[in-house]
Amino acid sequence: MKNDNRASELNNRTVDSPLQQNNHSTALLAEQVKLLYQQAPKALVVTLITSAALAFIFWNHVAKAWLLGWLVTIYLLTFVRFLLVKSYFRKEPSTAESARWGRQFLIGTLFSGILWGSAGSIFFVNGSATHQLFLAYLLGGMVAGAMASLSSYRGAFLAFSIPVVIPFTYQVMTHDGDVQLAIAFTYLIFVFAMGSISHRLYQTVAESLKFRFDNFDLLKRLIQAKNHQEAINQALQVEIAEKDRSQQALKSVTEQLEQRVSERTHALALANAVLHQEKELFQVTLASIGDAVITTDAGGNVTYLNPIAEIFTGWSNQDANGLPLQQVFNILDSVNRSAVADPLVCHNGTSGNAQKHHECLLIRKDKQEWIIDYAVAPIQNEQQHVIGTVLTFRDVTEQRKLTQKLAYQAAHDSLTGLLNRKEFETRLGKILAATRKNDSHALLYLDLDQFKIINDTCGHSAGDELLRQVTALLHAKLRTRDTLARLGGDEFGVILEHCPQNEALQVAQALRELVQNFRFQWQGNTFSIGVSIGLFPITHANEGLAYALNAADSACYAAKEQGRNRVHIYQADTAQQKSGEVQWLPRIQQAMIDQRLCLYFQPIQSISSNNGKEKHGEILLRLEDEHGRLVTPGAFLPAAERHDHMLIIDRWVLEHSFKLIKAHAHHQPNVIYTINLSAQVLESADFLDFTVNTIKASKLNPACICFEITEHVALTETNNAVRFVTTLKELGCRFSMDNFSGGLSSFGYLKNIPLDYLKIDGRLIKNMLSDPIDQAMVESINHIGHVMRLKTIAEWVENDQTLQLLENMGIDYAQGYWIAEPYPIDAKSLKFPANDKINHKLDC
Repeated sequence: MKNDNRASELNNRTVDSPLQQNNHSTALLAEQVKLLYQQAPKALVVTLITSAALAFIFWNHVAKAWLLGWLVTIYLLTFVRFLLVKSYFRKEPSTAESARWGRQFLIGTLFSGILWGSAGSIFFVNGSATHQLFLAYLLGGMVAGAMASLSSYRGAFLAFSIPVVIPFTYQVMTHDGDVQLAIAFTYLIFVFAMGSISHRLYQTVAESLKFRFDNFDLLKRLIQAKNHQEAINQALQVEIAEKDRSQQALKSVTEQLEQRVSERTHALALANAVLHQEKELFQVTLASIGDAVITTDAGGNVTYLNPIAEIFTGWSNQDANGLPLQQVFNILDSVNRSAVADPLVCHNGTSGNAQKHHECLLIRKDKQEWIIDYAVAPIQNEQQHVIGTVLTFRDVTEQRKLTQKLAYQAAHDSLTGLLNRKEFETRLGKILAATRKNDSHALLYLDLDQFKIINDTCGHSAGDELLRQVTALLHAKLRTRDTLARLGGDEFGVILEHCPQNEALQVAQALRELVQNFRFQWQGNTFSIGVSIGLFPITHANEGLAYALNAADSACYAAKEQGRNRVHIYQADTAQQKSGEVQWLPRIQQAMIDQRLCLYFQPIQSISSNNGKEKHGEILLRLEDEHGRLVTPGAFLPAAERHDHMLIIDRWVLEHSFKLIKAHAHHQPNVIYTINLSAQVLESADFLDFTVNTIKASKLNPACICFEITEHVALTETNNAVRFVTTLKELGCRFSMDNFSGGLSSFGYLKNIPLDYLKIDGRLIKNMLSDPIDQAMVESINHIGHVMRLKTIAEWVENDQTLQLLENMGIDYAQGYWIAEPYPIDAKSLKFPANDKINHKLDC
């Protein structure tokens, strides 16, 4: 009776087995949500960096309140999403809870998309195609990046990308112009393509996960069926043995025993039928999946190849059956083509986990090669003993090619095909690290001369073609082992390995002559260019990558300073000068942010009875350093002038000067304020418009403003000076020429510039008591100035004797520390020296 119950139980268990159906939808969703959260941290970090970079770039182009509000909001949202991700991994939710976690992540993704979409409106800079294109590329990059991290979960990518795209597309489409319309439709096509790709990625991930669950279920069911069959066979053998031993003693129950045997036989037949059905299902499944599958026995001999595995190995299932796995599955290291370890060795234990491996090279039977990625999982019996293995692999050849292509693009300049700066610095760093005593290398830093002229006059297409042709020239001249790279714009770098300084100088001169003799043809016009080259010898004593690049750049800078189109070998003093100037730029910018720029006022005293009741004074710029010490303009303005930073400073000086002048206009209306202007101001039409508009908006009397330009600036920028002075003179402003030294050419152009005052060079004033020539020059300048109806001003007046001599000459005004020292100007009243004090000094 006991045996009957066991047979019935086995029979029922076997019959019910094919009717069991596993629904993996919940487990599949859980895996998709897990993938979503695993990829979230990197995406959140990228969001923080990208939003900060976006805010930095648009800092001066978008209202600060909107910009900071947007940035703070996206940082808060990102922080909340980070807490959600952290909570997910801490709680390790069950499969049933995955849907709720997926919805929470989807809500965060939607809000993130809305915030990034709002950037398309907030950061949309009207009239700036560059900022619009940058914004378009950035938002498109965010959408493209989101595809990789959000495609594993249905709806996540659309929840992010649609809010991101709509505001910017609307902004572009609402601006007139075919180009904007084309950009908008191109943007929509791009997003549609990304959505299609994301949908395909979602399907691929879902299918892959489903196949994995199905495969594991099939293998598990096959093992269970086999174990089930073995149990039935064992029970049958025991009963047959008992029957043989008890045949004589159990004759009375022979018929009953035969009946039971018949029942067991029937159960075995049913089990065999189920096993056959499971086997057929297993083989059909393996034949239909996209991955290649090979199974082996415990000894590592092949027992099965599915059709995909037959294609990749070149072996048929019949021929491979019973062969060692290494003979059928012949793999090598994909990098150095060395032999790899037996993939089955790591599964001699009892672990049931699949072992994943990196890429390797599969050698087909006919010697054809494939790059594959494979994984191995053991088959275990009830005693957890390994009785075989299942090896799956897939072709990743195209994926590998794509990876190699992307790696090439990441290391090369897309325009010229040369190495880019990042790869160049990597190679230079390796050479510097490997340089030993007696090694001789050289680093060249090349900067094309006149490139900007061609780029501005003929367009960027001409500039790009010029760079390509110059690249071909340089590449043909260098050795194979030399490294040539484009460092940015019109700058190139060359590493000359095992090249002493004298040979490197010859190579640099040859490159310079090659570029100098080159003639660029564009649309019927011929252009000649030059190149300034900085040479830095690399020895074992150098200080590293940054030092070498800065040194070569400094040498190139010195070559340009010496007249361009020449080679300059690095010298430490040149580098120190440039380094000092470059260090001033961030200090000036920070001082403007911290409001540490300040204005001083130095009175200019009338010393002639022919002058009216007007009072004069000069507004001077000072900078308060990080320690509260006052810095004069001579320390920081040269760096600002050399690096094109003066327009910003001049704009600041004008805006703050006009505010102070307006504050003093009511109680001191008869003061003439002198404001200094740089050479860069005269070259800028925008600054002239800014000055005119600011004067009109402030409602100041233009006659109380006197702009001051130096003699050198007027001589080198005569046409611009005439245009600038004439425009503001028509408005009512006054002009003064500073540092006038009385050269013959200077008097010639004075007739063309409508000035009001002539400020005599202080070096002549300072030495005229001891130098009769300087005294005669001051008298001549004063005389000619009066003939031209210009008032004269003597600066650097530092003692009573000088002041007395100037009055005797008939100089109109005096300025210097003997008259009055500069003092901080504020909204209160201005301080002028008393007339009796000056008269007392003159009487002395």
